[in-house]
Amino acid sequence: MIKQIKNIDLELLFWVGGLIYLLLINPFEEQLFTLCPFHNLGIPCPGCGLGRSISFIYHGNFIDSFNAHPLGFFALTIILYRIVQLVSNLFNSYKTKNEVSHG
Repeated sequence: MIKQIKNIDLELLFWVGGLIYLLLINPFEEQLFTLCPFHNLGIPCPGCGLGRSISFIYHGNFIDSFNAHPLGFFALTIILYRIVQLVSNLFNSYKTKNEVSHG
């Protein structure tokens, strides 16, 4: 069991968990939780709004998404591509281990 937990790709969990979180939040809420240190200090941040933008995409509000952050579509595309890449690597790794163990 512990060996299986060690084999879980943390990056994959991070991206999938983040996208699920963005799916479940209400992007119309005024104040959402943020980990951005710049935002929390009141300093403008070029990355702030990406999460809200992706959440708007999930809810079908594409104009609001673009207004929240113009690169939201691009960021979602890159994240989905990375998830596919990580799942593919995981599958190939599992396949290779089975081929080696079964001869």
